[in-house]
Amino acid sequence: MGRAAITAMLLVAAACSREAPLVSRAPGAPRSVVLRNVRVFDAPRATLADGLRDVLVRDGRIDAVGPPGLPARDVPEIEGRGGTLLPGLVDVHTHTGSSPYPPWRVVFPDVAENLAAFLYAGVTTVLDLGNLTPEVFRERSRVATGAHLGPRLYAAGPVFTAPGGHPAEVLRAWLPWYLRWYVLPRATREVATPEEARRAIEALLPERPDVLKLAIDVGTGKVPRLARETIAAITAAGHAAGVRSIAHIGSSTEAIDAVRGGVDALAHAPWREELSAEAVQAIVAAHVPVVVTLAVWDLAGTPRTRASDFLPIEREVARADLVAALLAPAPALDEATGAFLRAAAAAHDARRANVATLRAAGVPVLVGSDACNPGDLPGAGLHLELVKLVEAGLTPGEALRAATWENARFIGGDAADFGEIAVGKRADLVLVDGDPVDHIGDLGKIAQVVLDGAVLTRRTHP
Repeated sequence: MGRAAITAMLLVAAACSREAPLVSRAPGAPRSVVLRNVRVFDAPRATLADGLRDVLVRDGRIDAVGPPGLPARDVPEIEGRGGTLLPGLVDVHTHTGSSPYPPWRVVFPDVAENLAAFLYAGVTTVLDLGNLTPEVFRERSRVATGAHLGPRLYAAGPVFTAPGGHPAEVLRAWLPWYLRWYVLPRATREVATPEEARRAIEALLPERPDVLKLAIDVGTGKVPRLARETIAAITAAGHAAGVRSIAHIGSSTEAIDAVRGGVDALAHAPWREELSAEAVQAIVAAHVPVVVTLAVWDLAGTPRTRASDFLPIEREVARADLVAALLAPAPALDEATGAFLRAAAAAHDARRANVATLRAAGVPVLVGSDACNPGDLPGAGLHLELVKLVEAGLTPGEALRAATWENARFIGGDAADFGEIAVGKRADLVLVDGDPVDHIGDLGKIAQVVLDGAVLTRRTHP
């Protein structure tokens, strides 16, 4: 039998054995629906509107919100039975082309499955802050045209970092040689000088990045990081093209350098230590929001040890072998990785103190999961992040407002057409059984997900 025939047989076998996706949308599915007898989450006010409502959707947009019995001729109906209707969740820190398996378990990322998992968990918009380029921009186009099913995808493309800086040092340490040569130049832009940075951005701009992502993080002390003048060159080149920037930071010093270098947002709050007074002053003065990301660092510092440690919605989207891999003992780790994990564990309380400090200073706290990092599941990871934020002092309503209205305004500005249940807004909706404004855990009790007015079919892994 020839090689081509064998290859064809393997492809057919793989296709036949592939499980049904977590979500699907029927061909030609209507983009109009009426959801009856629901409690509507008022995202700008972080509370539930009084009484029950009907919400009418026509052609992918919210057409009316009114009392029960709202006229809606020739439109499919969903009986809400007093459940809570929220805007589709928005995750402003994702890596859709990564894998949630442990780094020592080499698994090729399944982008389609990741995108399906986001939708399954009610996440209808994502901002990807580091991915293979130009592939992530091609996937953005496929989702936008409906060729692929997924949440609305905004993307940064590669991560700008110093030669040998984060995340390049992690990729070099953990990727096998047969992947390293391919991934590194597509996932990162290692720039040593302002001029190198400007040239790299000029080459990237034809892909129309939605934001620029910088990494400024010495880790436990030995990782190179971008110099201040290079940070400023990146942000200035982006601003000249109308593109904002967001910086991964690990310390107060790095936060100060990022903000004074002109970044528009910070990713992490930081993760290694409590914010200094000088850092808070710089953040406040620059009006820079912070995506705090508690869960990803908690998972790194204190791995889960039993299946019951996972939220129910995490168990719904995770394959059995993924859960087993995450619960299995780690192999012997190199010193750098061990030091990183110890630092993540040691700063658990500092990260929570940072949330309180930022809130007290009036800094917008945005919500991002950082999925798909190890143990951080697409879609369900945002639910875990919301749980952590509530534990850190936000009310459930405040956390939900951040994950809908505030995240949407960060991506789309004050005129964002998503993140809120209001006439004229995009009909990206999540209906849950229960009241997540009272108990954040109820958010996982999803009954329906509506994307662009179309009701999705959800199914779990067997």
